[in-house]
Amino acid sequence: MPEFGNLELFRAEAICYSYARHSHPSYSIGVIEAGIGGNYYRGTNYLAPSKSVIFMNPEEVHTGYSAEELPLTYRMVYPSIDFIQQIASDVQIRGFPYFKDAVVQNKVLARDILSLHVVLEQSNSRLAQQSQLIEVLSDILLNYADIKLQSIRLGKEHQSVRLIKEYLHDNLSSNISLEELGKITNLNRSYLIRVFRNAVGMPPYTYLNQIRVEKAKRLLRQGISIADAAIMVGMSDQSHLTRHFKRILGITPGRYRNMSRSFKTN
Repeated sequence: MPEFGNLELFRAEAICYSYARHSHPSYSIGVIEAGIGGNYYRGTNYLAPSKSVIFMNPEEVHTGYSAEELPLTYRMVYPSIDFIQQIASDVQIRGFPYFKDAVVQNKVLARDILSLHVVLEQSNSRLAQQSQLIEVLSDILLNYADIKLQSIRLGKEHQSVRLIKEYLHDNLSSNISLEELGKITNLNRSYLIRVFRNAVGMPPYTYLNQIRVEKAKRLLRQGISIADAAIMVGMSDQSHLTRHFKRILGITPGRYRNMSRSFKTN
């Protein structure tokens, strides 16, 4: 379904896991079904009990964990920046939606997000999927989104950071060295790492592993084998990909391929 912009779903059931620091290229919207979710986000630790709604903006680094030793069950929806901007335009929001609050207590909205997730996951009705998705996202944007005057994707950041990001994305399958990044930015190694970490929330090698995992996700959804996907994204072998994949997503590539669902053009 092209209008869904390759929307991705995720469901975790009764997990006790701590996710490594990471970010998503999309928005993250979800609901805690059971347990207490915890995350470190924007310099603050947040706790989200059952029925809490979770909002996170694209490219913002965070962790995630099951708090107070309780098994955690939650569902997430990951709409792309372009798709959210389409919905914002539909409801006459001018600018770029930005969620100020990471955790919101609204039992009605939590119920609506849960219902939406189930419909997207299980229903064969395109009308039901479209209607609930547009309705829920519109409600969220109208009630919880602040507006940034500049796109999140094109926000102000150090020119060297942009150059490094572009180089890592363009050469993710290569064995990139710090010297290469130094040449394109004219920065010494120590300052380069510090500037990037301060802007992005993680050093360049961690960011590279993250975008490799994101690329591997797309390849796996296309039916590429795990071993081939690992080589195509620059990982040394399948076990190398599996290790980083699980650190970031909490599941193995094989399980991701079986449980994830992405909406594509029929």
